[in-house]
Amino acid sequence: MNAPVPLPEDDLDTRIRAAEEALVARERRLLDGIDSLGRRVRHAASPWRLAASGVAVLLAGTTLWRVMRPGPSAPVQVHGVPPAHGGVDAGGLPWVGLLGLLWPLLPARWRSRTSPGTVAAVLGVGVPLLQKWLHKPEGPPLATVEHVDLARYAGSWYEVARLGAPYEAGCDGQPTAHYTQAGAQLRVENRCLGSDGRERVARGVARVVPGSGNARLEVNFLPAWLHALPIGWADYQILALDRGYSVALVGHPSRESLWLLSRTPTVDPATLQALLDIAQGEGFPVERLHRHGAG
Repeated sequence: MNAPVPLPEDDLDTRIRAAEEALVARERRLLDGIDSLGRRVRHAASPWRLAASGVAVLLAGTTLWRVMRPGPSAPVQVHGVPPAHGGVDAGGLPWVGLLGLLWPLLPARWRSRTSPGTVAAVLGVGVPLLQKWLHKPEGPPLATVEHVDLARYAGSWYEVARLGAPYEAGCDGQPTAHYTQAGAQLRVENRCLGSDGRERVARGVARVVPGSGNARLEVNFLPAWLHALPIGWADYQILALDRGYSVALVGHPSRESLWLLSRTPTVDPATLQALLDIAQGEGFPVERLHRHGAG
């Protein structure tokens, strides 16, 4: 067996230096890669790119909601006195107030590159344009009652007849709605028996449209944390209401949804016909009504 040949000292030093240089070069490439990745992340997370992404998400989500929503949500109503004309548009999202809450939560790097005023200006111009573009054309304003007493309205109602509301198509029994006053709003709870015999429950909230005398409301059945967004709110307008708060007629300005509501499961034929005449006069296709208990 041959003995190992000793390496010259100069050759050993050369190999050590080469190994050290290779390690240094490898570390430099690693640092360059990390720095490049950081630049790409910072570029992708720039305020305007984030704003563009946010607008895209908002546009896609709102468009999807407008396309897929069945119309106004489950029955809701309130009462006042005699019917009258009126029309008030629903209030918009308080973007500035919401921005004031979210601004301190944004990373300092983003806040240093823009200002709340700039973002508020962009939202102030962009959101109304988006809402106008997505707005669904509706018919002439509906004639509503002059005033609604929310305290007198609270309680249980039966759905005697309805138009539209495909989300109720799976209800085999007669749907009911229960309303509880909560300040200037109403807590809503709708119930019905499904085709499988199980009770179906939908809970939401109704807010009053300012200046409507409580006769025009917007109802939302989405989770409470989504109520600040301009989605999920459906119009509910009280077209007729007797002085005893025993029957009510609720419609949507699109004329695609209508509810005849009563404190009892049925109403007498004369009252039913009077409500149908009002609905027909407002342009609703009453011949398509689905009736539960017509008396």
